[in-house]
Amino acid sequence: MQSQKARKYLILEDKNIIKGIVIMALPLFASNLLKSLHDIVDSYFLARMDGSEDVIASTLAAINIHWPIYNIFSALGIGLGIAGVGIISQYLGSGKERTAKLYAAKLLTFSFVLGAIVNAILFFGAPTISRWMGATDLTFDYSVTYFRYRSMEFTFVYVFFAYQAIRQASGDTLSPVRLSIISIFINMFLTWLFISEFKMGIAGAGLSTLIAQAIIVPFAVYNLFFSKNHPRIEVRDLGYDEHILKEISKFAIPSAAAQAFSSLGFAVIQAMILSYGTIVSSGFSTGNRISSLLLNPVMAIGSVVTAYIGQNIGANNPARAKKSYEVARNLSVGIMTAGVLLIIPFAKPIAEFIVGTRNASIVAVTVEYSIWILGTQPLMAMFQTHLSAFNGSGNNKYALIMTFTRLWILRVPLVLIFKYATDVGYAGIWYAMVMSNLIILFMGSYLYRKVKFQRKVFIDESEDTADNFSI
Repeated sequence: MQSQKARKYLILEDKNIIKGIVIMALPLFASNLLKSLHDIVDSYFLARMDGSEDVIASTLAAINIHWPIYNIFSALGIGLGIAGVGIISQYLGSGKERTAKLYAAKLLTFSFVLGAIVNAILFFGAPTISRWMGATDLTFDYSVTYFRYRSMEFTFVYVFFAYQAIRQASGDTLSPVRLSIISIFINMFLTWLFISEFKMGIAGAGLSTLIAQAIIVPFAVYNLFFSKNHPRIEVRDLGYDEHILKEISKFAIPSAAAQAFSSLGFAVIQAMILSYGTIVSSGFSTGNRISSLLLNPVMAIGSVVTAYIGQNIGANNPARAKKSYEVARNLSVGIMTAGVLLIIPFAKPIAEFIVGTRNASIVAVTVEYSIWILGTQPLMAMFQTHLSAFNGSGNNKYALIMTFTRLWILRVPLVLIFKYATDVGYAGIWYAMVMSNLIILFMGSYLYRKVKFQRKVFIDESEDTADNFSI
């Protein structure tokens, strides 16, 4: 395991920036890859249950409509995490370890409380949300069941978001990944056990995820307070602090809004897709799982470069912060381009592996969608690194503007135009997604030119840092 001193050297001093980014991104990439594989495992076992193609399509559609809603409810926790990385990394980069410690403790408190609130809202609101998403008959029954099982994990999820942000702010990407990997393997085993052996169907998929998430959170909390390998935050620093809550909210609200608006946009699009039938909805879901495999390394790089940018801004090194962004952008685009060229020829075999050869209609839609969306993935690499630059530099409002525009100004109106003003059918969904991914890059480039890579947090230069605390 890298020491705190070694991670700080990589982020602030090592001339080979790409080496440090790759070293820190690899554990995140492994974790993200396993998460994507787990999503495929859910589809894999559910697609092979006993039942007709319509029953299986309804089950897969129920999972599919869950994801954008889950992401909407995750948005505040993700926003808190992004804000935590940005704020804590800037304080660490400037040497203000005590302040970083205090913010970390408050972040954990806020995350726990908000997670519990979200948990209750989604559990009791599951039927209403399912109807709003357009679910009927079997799809409605399955979606309510799945929503309620998954709702009960939100308290655990939000706490883990906070833990992950606190560790990533200092460049420690390995500790959260270890717990994530354990959770994923437990989840995979339980998914097989509950669906294939206990015949629990979609309830088994939801329950397995809940159990796997709940198991790792006590270890994450223990690591924050009692770890022998990392300095600890203190119990006395937990609780409510109005000033810190306002400061975190200033960064978290734009990030959370960006996540929420993005997920809400996908939820609206998913409801439109469901109007074309469960076969199209299931094909769309499977295609997204394939494309997410390619996004994993880019998301990992983005998480790391956010901390790079934040710490270098905190250390008053804007040139290195900007250089970190440029290295991450070029690396992400290169990886994504190579991945697209590798996966597109195998789109059909991959789709058949996920949903089974007997579900030929779902496979056909999956392949059609995959070819369209995979072609724009290098553009998404640039989109994600723009977001990292905005979040790491404290310009979270730019991330909100960019995300909102892509979904609500471009994609949703385009979907409506193709649906009601043309006769292209469900293919209009693919066309709208490709066009929005291309056009938004012009806005991203414009907003990036406005980033100054200057401190966005207040630094008290008189603060005593003799306790050498580091998270």
